[in-house]
Amino acid sequence: MQINLFHQTQKDQLITGGGNVNHKSTTMRDRLFAVLRFFSFAAAIGLFLTGLHIVLSKIPATASLLQQEEAGTLTASITLVIDSIGLLAVIGLSRFAAKIEERPLGAFGLPLRDAFGKRFALGVIWGLILALLDIVCTYLLGGYSFGSFALAPGKVLSYGAAWALAFIMVGLFEEFLFRGYALHSLTIGVGFWPAAILLSAIFGGLHLGNAGEGVVGALDVMLYGLFACFTLSRTGNLWFAVGLHSAWDFSLTFLYSVPGSGMHAKGQLLQAALHGPAWLTGGAAGPEGSVIGLAVLILSFPVFSALFPIAPASGGRH
Repeated sequence: MQINLFHQTQKDQLITGGGNVNHKSTTMRDRLFAVLRFFSFAAAIGLFLTGLHIVLSKIPATASLLQQEEAGTLTASITLVIDSIGLLAVIGLSRFAAKIEERPLGAFGLPLRDAFGKRFALGVIWGLILALLDIVCTYLLGGYSFGSFALAPGKVLSYGAAWALAFIMVGLFEEFLFRGYALHSLTIGVGFWPAAILLSAIFGGLHLGNAGEGVVGALDVMLYGLFACFTLSRTGNLWFAVGLHSAWDFSLTFLYSVPGSGMHAKGQLLQAALHGPAWLTGGAAGPEGSVIGLAVLILSFPVFSALFPIAPASGGRH
């Protein structure tokens, strides 16, 4: 059974190969049903997450944390709870879809045999470098101050570990949600890059619901979504993107202690400060909403393309 889970069948060939679907070989009926499956998946996830929010708002222990989040303060605990449950829901629905389509679950981008392996590690390194470039450029232009340590020595490890775990879960949940089965099904319907653009636009637009997020920040998030799709097309699965996503969020939120997606976090390492025009600092959205953040992501495309010229012939989305 484990062999069948990861064995690439003829059906898997539709999605593999650098994210390119043999779109011309699919019938209009195939495309229509794929789009309908996408909307069914999106509706089911939307209803589940709405219900989860209602349930958590009724539990005293999580209700206060949700209120803090809605006010713009993020905690590692509520992040871990919501994204863990959300990930389980996405996996469950994806597994159901995999049974219907007679595909292995790993065909949707997260093969277990590659879990937290080389691609994930490379993604973590990439995310750390991108965040460092963003902060260094902002610092050199006078928009960032490191400040002093905000945590007592005894709390650095506990908060650091909590945020690291929370952001790994964020990376897994958000990547699999937007670039797993959703991208798979919509790709069959409209093609890989049209699907990638649409889902990345939705990904960016949803961030506008965060307190302090702005238009530039949403565009930055959309561009990140496109870059994550690009890494998927070149590496063959989502593990690089998961590592990148997790490390980027962890670096900016905990290590450099700046707002992320318009949210301030509890338990940051430094008493850092942003000062200067919004184009430089991102304003309330933080560095990922700045022009520098956009520039760093744009630069990532040609650099990544040079390092990963083609997707592997095997070990793709299977």
